[in-house]
Amino acid sequence: MRQILDHTGELVDVSPDLTDDDLIAMFRTLLSTRIVDEKLLNLQRQGRMPAYYQVSGQEAHIGAALALRETDWIFTAYRELGLWIARDMPLKTAVGFWLGIPDDDDIWDVQKYRITRLNATIGTHLPHAVGFGYAHQLRNEDTVSMVVFGDGATSESDFHAAMNFAGVWKTPTIFLCQNNQVAQSTTLDKQTAAETLAHKAQAYGFPGVRVDGMDPMAMYQVTKEAVARAAAGDGPTFIEMHTYRYAPHSTYDGTPVYRTDEEEAEWRTKDPIIRMRTFLENKGLWEAAQEDILREQLSAELENAVNDLEARPGVDREYSPRQLFHQMPKMLANQLRREQEDMGEAPTEFSDDELWQVGAEPVPTGDTKRVDLTTALNMALTDAFERDDTLIALGEDVGLEGGVFRITEGMYDKFGEDRIIDTPLCETGIVGTAVGMAMAGMRPVAEMEFAGFVYPAFDQVIGHMGRIRWRYRGHMTAPIVLRLPVGTGLGNYEFHTDSPESYFVHSPGLVVVYPSTPYDAKGLMETSLASPDPVIFMEPIPLYRGLKEEVPVEPYSIPFGRAAIRREGTDVTIVSWGPPVHTALEAATSLEAEGVSAEVIDLRTLYPWDVETVLASVEKTGRIVIAHEAHKSNGFGAEIAATIAEEGAYFLETPPVRIAHMDVFWGPTQLESYSMITADRIAAGIRRAMKG
Repeated sequence: MRQILDHTGELVDVSPDLTDDDLIAMFRTLLSTRIVDEKLLNLQRQGRMPAYYQVSGQEAHIGAALALRETDWIFTAYRELGLWIARDMPLKTAVGFWLGIPDDDDIWDVQKYRITRLNATIGTHLPHAVGFGYAHQLRNEDTVSMVVFGDGATSESDFHAAMNFAGVWKTPTIFLCQNNQVAQSTTLDKQTAAETLAHKAQAYGFPGVRVDGMDPMAMYQVTKEAVARAAAGDGPTFIEMHTYRYAPHSTYDGTPVYRTDEEEAEWRTKDPIIRMRTFLENKGLWEAAQEDILREQLSAELENAVNDLEARPGVDREYSPRQLFHQMPKMLANQLRREQEDMGEAPTEFSDDELWQVGAEPVPTGDTKRVDLTTALNMALTDAFERDDTLIALGEDVGLEGGVFRITEGMYDKFGEDRIIDTPLCETGIVGTAVGMAMAGMRPVAEMEFAGFVYPAFDQVIGHMGRIRWRYRGHMTAPIVLRLPVGTGLGNYEFHTDSPESYFVHSPGLVVVYPSTPYDAKGLMETSLASPDPVIFMEPIPLYRGLKEEVPVEPYSIPFGRAAIRREGTDVTIVSWGPPVHTALEAATSLEAEGVSAEVIDLRTLYPWDVETVLASVEKTGRIVIAHEAHKSNGFGAEIAATIAEEGAYFLETPPVRIAHMDVFWGPTQLESYSMITADRIAAGIRRAMKG
């Protein structure tokens, strides 16, 4: 274990290249962390903040922060107060965070401090640091990303994903594991059978270093060496900070029952404050009076900060809707207005620039080419990658093979392996590193081989991809396009035919797109690749090569939120998306002989969806049939039916009809026919709607 200053305050190895002033500043930062930590605990005990995670005992992590350069970034979890202070973050910012005050320019400026905000889902921020480092590495920028986490996070799948991707890509990443011996109440022996956590790095192809985590000077030296290694292009380093937290996991936790008083007493003899104070006193660089002055200064500063923050007016109801997208979708603005009116509040008036304006349908000119959906998507991607060098494609087999369905075929040779990336087989890593790339200013296009394979990455999509803009109030964004091949009809096996669009439509911050034609696929992909917001792009597998049409060669954009009326009618409205659009058209044609005139609407975008077009159609026809491949209960068809009930119930002559998948898993092979939304099923639904 690396150590420079032992628990008695004696040097046992070569001191880092630090002046006396540097050493005094290091101790002041160390001591400030302990003092502020105690003050924040008192604030929580007074009921002035909801919860707090103490760092008492772990303050030596300040050495790692002091070893970083101004250009380097820190990706934090939640127990990193000392890193914040070492990075010159004002106490007002730290206190404001724990008081629960939403992000503001003078509360948490992520670009100024180069420190990310709290990460509540354990370990899921690790792949972000790797993707962030990859982006800077690609741009030849000298930036190192240090990601900080606890020993418990080493059991998470995101830990494996991040370590493996970092090792394969040789990213400039430092993994700083604060091994405080226990994850909430789960002791280390229940987390791993490895001799040390540092040993884990060897399996991923880079060094693991074990450090006395109560020694700030050793933490400084080891981190400085890791920074130099990363900056030289030699890849990542894993640092196991062997430390101890004196406090419970959190202020909502009880008295620890997983350790003894004797154990704690032994660790307190190794306290970082005591050893460094002794070291400086022996050198004649520190006196007790200086400590008293520092404590008084910090107490006054904290009191002023808390008083100022508590005097601030609370946020308005419109705060979150404003931060969610680049511009607020009309349906979200309507939800806000309804809540404000119900609560007796004055509705917020938004300018045209603040609201998401759905553009007009394009009128492309020039040459066309008869292509299938696969080629249409490839055309859109290739054109965009030629124009925009911030675009990166990543996923399993997207490079050399061109993807399982050959959507990225030819792009590997054209744009190189650094931009068309064959990743390790790990959905969590693919999406997680894409989030980090986006946070660094890139525009990743991530592919899942099948939509049913996305579930391992669900937390990265819901917990981060959709939240980054909201979390950082637009100071960081995640303009990612996540491509999901979806649909039945190929006789595939389990998980190959799932239709999970409802999960993503339900999650805030995501645009969800589901084209049904080559023309729409190209135009919607063009819009997605330029979108300032993250996009879930559903690609219908059955239509990849089964449908051809004339598609303009030059780029064109189809606006999000504008449906297409595929067939006009007067008796019943059919709303669908993806492959069922085509079976709906078949059903509509077959019912002409029965005297039924059916209007077929292809939503194309599920969030935001074209409420106006659907309502106008239902007002004309008086009947609605909704057809989709997702499960019936809580499927997106239920949202459409509910909206019609709320805003157009008096248009209806008969109850809404939903044609969807039963609430069972999508069936493989012989069962698949029962998962498909056929023309016969839709026709039967239309007849039901006509009868009422």
